[in-house]
Amino acid sequence: MGVDGTFGADAVRELAARSGEPDWFVARRLRSLERFGSLPWPDPSLEEWRHTDLSGFSLDGLTPLPPRRARASNLDGVPREALARMGEVGEREGLAVQVDADVVHLSLGREARAAGAVFAPLPEAARDHPDLVQGILGSAGTPASEEKLTTLADAFASGGTFLHVPRGRRLRAPVQSFRWLSGPGIAVFPRVVIVAEEGASVTYIEEYRAGELGGPALACPVVEIYAGPGADVSFLTVQDWPGTVWHFQTQRAIVGRDASLRSLGATFGGRASRAVVESVMDGAGGSSEMLGVYFADSDQRFSYWSLQDHRAPNTRSTLTLKGALKGRSRAVYRGLVHIQKGADQADAYQVNRNLLLSGEAKADPAPFLEIEANQVRCSHATSVGQPPADQLFYLQSRGIPPKEAERLVVKGFFQEVLDRTGVPEVRGALERAVESELERDGGKVG
Repeated sequence: MGVDGTFGADAVRELAARSGEPDWFVARRLRSLERFGSLPWPDPSLEEWRHTDLSGFSLDGLTPLPPRRARASNLDGVPREALARMGEVGEREGLAVQVDADVVHLSLGREARAAGAVFAPLPEAARDHPDLVQGILGSAGTPASEEKLTTLADAFASGGTFLHVPRGRRLRAPVQSFRWLSGPGIAVFPRVVIVAEEGASVTYIEEYRAGELGGPALACPVVEIYAGPGADVSFLTVQDWPGTVWHFQTQRAIVGRDASLRSLGATFGGRASRAVVESVMDGAGGSSEMLGVYFADSDQRFSYWSLQDHRAPNTRSTLTLKGALKGRSRAVYRGLVHIQKGADQADAYQVNRNLLLSGEAKADPAPFLEIEANQVRCSHATSVGQPPADQLFYLQSRGIPPKEAERLVVKGFFQEVLDRTGVPEVRGALERAVESELERDGGKVG
């Protein structure tokens, strides 16, 4: 996992120069680079990384400085292949398209502008709106297990977006970011920061896609979500990289008093994908709903780590994570519900269900509870198994061929999560992604 000279201070300064970043932001990058150099690589002997296969991963041969992409005033300046993969795009209050390390197009709708919302690439927001960015950036904190990679992402943050919705403003249509990789050998570190002030409401969609790259690439996104008192935030992520991309994502949300957060993570692509998703209920009455779907095939390795951290009383959190696995793929889930002292009347639930569609696929779920308060409700459930025989028998008894019956069972398995996405075109995209996975290997499910 060596680092060549492309990941040094000169590269940091060149990235900063692309956007004319302020001195404080550049200094932050350089401090993170120094911190990165002093930290060890994730130790596979530790529980947090013991189930993440890093064999074959290296920064050697990767660059955080691909050729610079010019900004386009409309979507005509976006590569055609990227536009084709964006699929259906409904009404949006904001749209950002990032190609490699640069945001090549960004627009903000009339309603959002009238509401005083700020939507910009993060480095530009740091320059133009330091009063909004400087005090909050990074304040959500970083899981200790992810610090090595998040400090790398801090140092080489590329593109990314900053969204600020003022107090009491509710954006009716979603805001969306679309990230595209154009070729192999590229390392991108998009950082998303969402700030919804008291009583604000917003839905944010994040997508990661690329064509066949023919070589390795790296994506290391970091997401910070701040839901102020009474705010309502939905954050939906769809990751569908080709099979040569390493994907390491950290997402952390701070949920204030009486605020609500709904997050969805959908994982279909990548050579290996690791997602660490945390919700911190920081104010009384706050709630978090965490949803996830994954479909792995071939030799893919997916790992998902979650934290539902209750720090205040009368808070609620749920996690529903469902995955299907084919080929020799493997999925690992580790989830912790932490009810801290004083967080009385907390209500938390987590569930992970896995369907094994081949004899060589494996799933390894392990939920944990840590309770330090009284009068709480906490529970968890996991399952790993093949498609239910009684459902297959019922469908086949109605004249449905065995393979088609299995396809219907798999699609129905995901329906609970898909029905809760809240954005019709995202739900449609997920349904098509599941269908595409089922079509692979000559149409065979197993």
